[in-house]
Amino acid sequence: MNHEQIARDFLALFHTKKLDVAALRSMLADDARYQPILPIAPVRHGADAICGELERQYQLYDECACDILHIAVNCNTVFTERVDTCRQLANGQKTTTNVVGVFDINADGKVIWWREYWDALDCAGQLGIDDKAMRAIMCA
Repeated sequence: MNHEQIARDFLALFHTKKLDVAALRSMLADDARYQPILPIAPVRHGADAICGELERQYQLYDECACDILHIAVNCNTVFTERVDTCRQLANGQKTTTNVVGVFDINADGKVIWWREYWDALDCAGQLGIDDKAMRAIMCA
């Protein structure tokens, strides 16, 4: 099983205006967990909850290009260092941020635990909002 390719294939699903929720769901274990930004956003538990969160996010932005700078695999864990660029639906503005995404892959090749580390204040500044507004967006 190629854990690196699984993470790459998963991230490639976000390079779109409309999410293919079925494709995303097929790559998640039923009991998967997702934390969109550590430490401020709550953990989403279960593949259906994760898909719901991703659909919520795609009501705010789309075309999330994930430019992978580095990728490393240790056993069943994949670390990605990326530059993500998203188009904000409200005004068409593009925001860009550095991200470290960590994926744990189970024996069936499904994402079981996904967490993202990125600078929310940097994104808030690009959006022209303060930290409280950014927290409200990410903790919805």
